[in-house]
Parts: sequence; C-alpha cells; structure tokens
Amino acid sequence: MGARMLIRGGHILSMDPAIGDLPQGDILVEDGRIVAVAPTIAADDAEIVDAAGMIVTPGFADTHRHYWQTQLRGVVADWSLFDYVVLMRHGYCTSYDAEDAYIGNLAGALEALNAGVTTIVDHSHLQISEAHSDALVCGLKDSGVRGVFCYGMYENPKRDGDHIASTLVHSPVSDFHRANARRIRDTYFTGPDDLLQFGLASTEWSRLTETGPAVEEIRLLRELEPARISVHIGTGVNEQVRFVPALAAAGLLGDDLLFSHGAHLSDHDLDLLAAQGGWVSTTPDTELQMGMGFPVAARVARSGKEPSLGTDISSSVAGDLFSQMRMLLQVQRFRDYEAEGSLPLTRRRPARDMVRMATVGGAAAAGTGDRAGSLSPGKAADIVLIRTDSINMAPVNDPAAAIVFYANPSDVDSVFVAGRAVKRGGRLRGHDWPAIRTRLTASRDRIMARFARVETAGLMDDFRAAWARSVRPERTAA
Repeated sequence: MGARMLIRGGHILSMDPAIGDLPQGDILVEDGRIVAVAPTIAADDAEIVDAAGMIVTPGFADTHRHYWQTQLRGVVADWSLFDYVVLMRHGYCTSYDAEDAYIGNLAGALEALNAGVTTIVDHSHLQISEAHSDALVCGLKDSGVRGVFCYGMYENPKRDGDHIASTLVHSPVSDFHRANARRIRDTYFTGPDDLLQFGLASTEWSRLTETGPAVEEIRLLRELEPARISVHIGTGVNEQVRFVPALAAAGLLGDDLLFSHGAHLSDHDLDLLAAQGGWVSTTPDTELQMGMGFPVAARVARSGKEPSLGTDISSSVAGDLFSQMRMLLQVQRFRDYEAEGSLPLTRRRPARDMVRMATVGGAAAAGTGDRAGSLSPGKAADIVLIRTDSINMAPVNDPAAAIVFYANPSDVDSVFVAGRAVKRGGRLRGHDWPAIRTRLTASRDRIMARFARVETAGLMDDFRAAWARSVRPERTAA
C-alpha cells in the first residue's frame, strides 16, 4: 500500500452521476488515484486534509490558451482581432528570447494551478527556434500541471533588426518545424502516462483560400502521433472556406482534433464533429471582445458533443475559468431570452452546466477524460478545494452557483494534481513566487524594449487591405 490521503468533510461535487453530490463527504486517495468517495470513510493511516466548510470539485480544464503571453497582461485589453494578429503575432512574438518563453509558460501554468485549473491545452505558437521550444516545454513541465503541449506549426515571421516581414500568405509546414516537433516529442515525452502530453497546433488556416492544404496538413501532423491537434477555426476570417466538411469527406475527422473558437462553424459542421469526431473549445472573453462571433458552446451541446472552455490569452484576460463560466452563462441566457422575444417565465441553463463544461467537458476535449474531469474511483486525484468563508462567498446556498457567480482564485484553498499538493492553505507549493515574479517583470521589460523598436506602421498597412478582403460581415446564429 502506497501513500494515502483522506480529504474529509467537504461538500463534494463529484460530477460523476453514479456518485452525485455529497453535502458532507470524504475522498480517499492512494498513490495519486481516487480509490473511494463516500459520506464517511475510515482510513486511520491516511494523511487527513480537512475540507470542512469547503466545496470539493474535480480540477478544472482550460482547453485553449497561449501561455507564452503571461508577461503581457493588459496589453491586448482594448485590441481588435486585427490588432492582435498584426502586433502580437508579429511584433511581440519576435521580441521574445528563450528565457522569456520559459518564464511566460511557467508563470502562466502556475496562474492556472492557483485558480484550480489542473489540466491545460497550450496552443503554443512561439516556436521560433529550438531554444524557444525547449524553454516552452520546460516551463510547463516545471509547473507540475497536467495537459497537452501543442507545438505550433505556424511559420513565425522573420525579424531583421527592427523590420519584420509580414506573413500575409499561408505557409505550409516547414522542414524545420517537422524536425523540431519530432525532436521535442522524442526528448521530453515518453508515453501516455506522462502528466504532460505531446500535441501539435496547426498553421493558421484563416489564410487559406481552399481546403486542400488543411486536409494534407492533418495527414502530415498525424504522422507525429500527437495526443491532440489544436486548430484555430471559425473566427470570422475567410469563412467561405469550409474545412470541417472537407475533413469529413477525406475521412480525417477524429477525437484527436480540438477546434478552438468556432463561432462561425455551421450546425452541419457541428453535427459532423459529433458524428465523426472532433472537439470544440470556446473562449468567451476574447471572442466577444474581438468580434469573432457569439460563443458556440450551446450549439456544440445541442449537437450532442461536450463543449469546453478556454481563456485564450493572458495578454487580455485572467487565466481562471470562474470568469469564463460566468460570462458564457450570462451571455447565452441573454441570447436565449432575446430569441424568445419576451421576458422569460422560467430560467434557462443552470450554473451547474458551466461547472460540467469546466470539468467533464474540458477533460474530454483535452483527451484526459479517462483519468480526470470527475471525482471517480480509479481516476487521478486532480482535486480542488474552494473555501466558502470569504466575504464574497458566504453563505453558500448552491455550491455550483457559488463557483460560477461568486468564486475567484483567492477562494481556492488547495489544489492537487495526481494527489500531489500544488497549492495548500491558499499558497502555491514548490515554487518561489516572489522570485518568479521578479523574473517575469524583468522579462516584460526586455520584451517591451525590443517591441518599441519594431516598425509597426508598415506592418499595419501591409495587413489592412488583405484583412478587408478576407473578413465577411455574416454571423452564424447561436
């Protein structure tokens, strides 16, 4: 018998229909796995974790985020999607060195863990050099988070001094990225039992005017056997090109595909994903901010597929899922009521749906549903304890509503990943946050100094005409 831990006396939201909710219950953990969930469990030889007065949930799963941008908090808060594509994906990304890449990913993953996010999908499109790639992986691994590192196949712009060449035309996967992605896989990833899995992120399909290159790219990426392939799709750019039907016709849809955003996916597209495979991650904050379209989650759910949530960019929003759950639920309620054309007599969409999306749905989309997402015997002990005694939480009448509408990261008391405590008593464990913060701030200063030298006016001019030709005004109804 290995190390045992008993989480005792919490209000358990198991998200497992066979167990349900336990207003006062215990969870027994052995060797990093849940072995029992019950109203009371006797385990005299176990370490006791007192969860009295706390809500106990599965760890949350964030299925779409670019962790390298952690240093740039607030930079994108007032930007459009056009600003982001030009300035972030050209000016700022070329202003990072390998140390910046490492500390951005480390701090971003720690922010996630601090907020109870135990599973992440990092759509990592900062693969500028081998050194950058090594640093990005190591930042996540050193944090102790579970998830998928999706190596980005996008061809980043080239910087010559202060001049950056624009990438107006889609570039196929380069020989460098093929070789470097394989090197990263073989160096840092050993198999399906790894806490962090190897994945890939596609090139930017919004620059394609036909589906053929995307179809061939999926075939190519699968040769590297990624756990997940993350794809930006349906953001309102070049939406006349329909990728999902093309992939379906080629027999290439499958549950290793994770499509992010997707507001402009049609109901037929979503039905194909439900029937043939493919997940969708919605990031409400940035999609609404940047005009990418109305979040697609409700339509995904109607198709029969579990939707999931992401935070997208810490350069614009915080890295917790409390705010994303809250925003998505309220805007979808508004959309439902608006469609009815009158004041509602009954409420739609309970808060619990959002908790499910952030746990069960997120784990399924990330490919960890067999080992995370619910507090079920046999699954990994990815567990979050949320205090209910803060001025913004007490008194709790509905635990799911408390999580969605009242909680924030400061209410997260304890976080366990595979039974290992990464946060206890409201503080991260195993990391010197003041030292990391100092490195993060110094990195920010270096990046800002490099970015200040970029000739941005020419970049904006290069993109403006092409953008006007590719963006269509139509919006897909929710």
